[in-house]
This record gives sequence, C-alpha cells and structure tokens, in this order.
Amino acid sequence: KFSGPHPTGNVSVQASKISPINKGELIWYLYPQDVITIGNFFLTGKVDFTRIIALAGSEVLKPRYYKTVLGACIKRMVDGNLTKGNNRTISGNVLTGEKIEMDGFVGFYDSMVTVIPEGNEAEFFGWLLPGFNKFSFSKTFLSWMFPNRKYRLNTNLHGGHRSLVMTGKYEQVFPFDIYPMALLKAIMVEDIDAMENLGIYEIDAEDFALCEVIDTSKTEMQSIVRKGLELMRKEMS
Repeated sequence: KFSGPHPTGNVSVQASKISPINKGELIWYLYPQDVITIGNFFLTGKVDFTRIIALAGSEVLKPRYYKTVLGACIKRMVDGNLTKGNNRTISGNVLTGEKIEMDGFVGFYDSMVTVIPEGNEAEFFGWLLPGFNKFSFSKTFLSWMFPNRKYRLNTNLHGGHRSLVMTGKYEQVFPFDIYPMALLKAIMVEDIDAMENLGIYEIDAEDFALCEVIDTSKTEMQSIVRKGLELMRKEMS
C-alpha cells in the first residue's frame, strides 16, 4: 500500500520500494483504466476504448469528469467552461503534460486535461516586490509566511536560463535516495559509468518534475533525463 503526496504515485517510485530496477531488467505496469479495458476484453471479447477524463485547472469554471474515448477531441469539453483570457491547455497534468490547442486531442497515455493561465505578461521590477502572492520554495518572496495559501500559477518562468547551482533544495522534493544534481550533470556529459553508479536505471523523467518546478536555473530537467535514458537504451542494444 502506498500513500502520501506526489510523487508517491509515480511508477518508478513504487517500483523502487518493491524491487529496485537493475541493469538489463524489465518491468511491466498498468494503470487502473488499462486494467478495466483488459477485463472488459476477456468478459465481452471486444476492445473497449472508453476512458474517464478529468478536466481541471485554475481556469476551468466547472471542473468535472467526462466519459469519452481514447484520444478524444477536447473542444466540446472546454467550450464555455473556461475563464476569458490567454490560457494554456495541457494534455495531462501541469508537471508532465504536453501543450495542445483548444481543438486538440487527449494524449494516448493521459487521463486528464489541465487549463492554466499562459503567463506571458511581463512584470515590471517583479523581483523587487515582496511577492505576497508568489509561490516560492526557497523563501525568496514573503509568501512563505503563509504556508496554507493557494496559488493561481501560470507558465511564466520568472527568469531566464542560468547555470546549475548547488542549493540542496532538489533533495527535499526528490523521491529517491539519489543525488539528483550529480545525476543530471553525468547525463549532460554522457558519462555512462557515472550515470549507472548514480542510479539512472531506477528513475524516469517525471521523477524530476518537482525539481524542475523549484529549480532556480530554469533547466529543462525532464528533457535531460529522457535523453539520458535513451542513451542508456542505445548502449544496451
């Protein structure tokens, strides 16, 4: 039994607690809706592509569930149910999903559509303001004084790309007993031995999502990890 906040539900996190993956090993996993699909196939002899899709996000007027089919168009889901303004529609969740258009389609592996503000408006001298309404993990803004406050987050990075800096913050949100910064650097220089020693076989890109959110360097960590995993697959093939 697993319980707790994200990323407790990640497949790789649960696999590491049950039986950590080693070099050359392969695991199979299913999501709950996939189990239903397989069960219906054995009961009826027909493949049922029905899916329950959640529509959520700060810009959704009435969050709800939709019973639809795999890869459905979202146009009818969002029509008349979003706030006015420049919004971003995401197939999946805000941490690992992909941007789609208002008439786009739900991804094959997704069971959620999220809508948040686009965040392309510049803020004059924003770094000088106390930031009572700005989310900050490192206590950069005074919002840390209100730990229970809820935020309407957008896609703004609040800064440009910078060099990676050792802050010790990543370890606070990373779900493994692994050094995330050291692993990222090993991937970036394609040091195969270091990647193996630092535990690349146990992780997936989505495990770095929270690190990416709080990252002061604005580095696309999930993209780096995906490239590292692909490199390891090529090395073993």
